[in-house]
Amino acid sequence: MKVVVVGSKGTLGLALSQFWNDPRVASRIAASSGGDVKPTNDVVVPLNLPDFDICSRTHAIHTIGDLRPDVIVNASGINLIDWLESRPNTARNVHGHGVSNLKTAARQTGALLVQFGCGEAFYRKRLSAESTDDPEAISPDAPGFSETELTYPASVYAKTKLESERIAQEAPKSLVLRFSSLFGETSEYSSGNLVNTLFNSLARTKKISVLNDRVIEPLWTIDVLCALKTLIAANARGVYHLTGNSRTTPKELAEYFFKRCGYRDREVVGISSEEYGVTAPQSAFTVLRSVKYDSVEGAYKIPDWKTALSDYLDWRQSHLIF
Repeated sequence: MKVVVVGSKGTLGLALSQFWNDPRVASRIAASSGGDVKPTNDVVVPLNLPDFDICSRTHAIHTIGDLRPDVIVNASGINLIDWLESRPNTARNVHGHGVSNLKTAARQTGALLVQFGCGEAFYRKRLSAESTDDPEAISPDAPGFSETELTYPASVYAKTKLESERIAQEAPKSLVLRFSSLFGETSEYSSGNLVNTLFNSLARTKKISVLNDRVIEPLWTIDVLCALKTLIAANARGVYHLTGNSRTTPKELAEYFFKRCGYRDREVVGISSEEYGVTAPQSAFTVLRSVKYDSVEGAYKIPDWKTALSDYLDWRQSHLIF
């Protein structure tokens, strides 16, 4: 099988392009299923700026057409929510026109188009004493959003990402995967993630301010890769939510991170989104529920966020990165 990974230098794209055939990925899937899963030997073609521009229609369609892939995985996108709020045309160009170009390429080559969505598709405010009757408010203990629930995007980012899902599903064969948040290795083309920020803080400060008014479920990029591979093997189509059925706040994650790494002298201060200076509407609750995904036979069982984060730290240490 030939797999094209678009956005191969982003946080998710790095994991997909570098570790697709890694024996440790096969072992992780096997441990989840209890079976014997052998490493794949697929041809993985990474595509990224500046050599590949998803927004250049002729270039994108011809490049992928020449490659004749079986699967096109779109890991590109811009997740700088505040930055995009004042740049809607940029958001529409990347998340709309860019995905449309991939849809055309998928139609012409017969490839499966894989698109990633986000928990921001379900905007909710934090429930408070003043917002008990507000339909936009939600309790931190509420059930996660399932694949069939109505979306409600509020930011430019969320609206255009939801549009990218719609466009991708117009391809003859498509798979859309949503998740709450990600952590994993980054590059100069990545916008970063919370765990990456915590790593960067180790040499700078012993006190760090972290949001405490959001409920999220962080997923390791390797677990997204494992889930994607099992869904492709199961010939899955449509929209699926990826979740390990656990939740946390950024502050709680930071506290666990420092404890797990042995930095017990670090102080984590919880702050609100308002104090942090957030300008675009961002959901206070992006926890998902994987009703459809859980029904797929042989689908990889995603671990809870603490297990995933511990595994990631061990993975980094084995590579002498940390």
